[in-house]
Amino acid sequence: MNEVAIKKSLKELREMLANLGSSSGQRPAGSGLYVSDVDHDESSIAECLDQLRLGTKYLIFDLEATRRENHFLRQMLDVHRRGKREKQDDNGLHDW
Repeated sequence: MNEVAIKKSLKELREMLANLGSSSGQRPAGSGLYVSDVDHDESSIAECLDQLRLGTKYLIFDLEATRRENHFLRQMLDVHRRGKREKQDDNGLHDW
């Protein structure tokens, strides 16, 4: 999942959480989240928000780790390509 998709998902979640206090008690169209007719007490809402925060922190951590890993792998590829070019130059082989 890319950063734009994550930001979009977080925006949608924020909107859904804002709508939880509405009196309709029905699921917003296409949301994929179930909002029951039963009133939620503050502790269960706090628990849901804590879970959301934890999930968000994990996604951000995973995104940053993936970026670091991609950067490292690209560096490895660059070193490999440079070494291959130098080896070709040493052998008198050229791409022209």
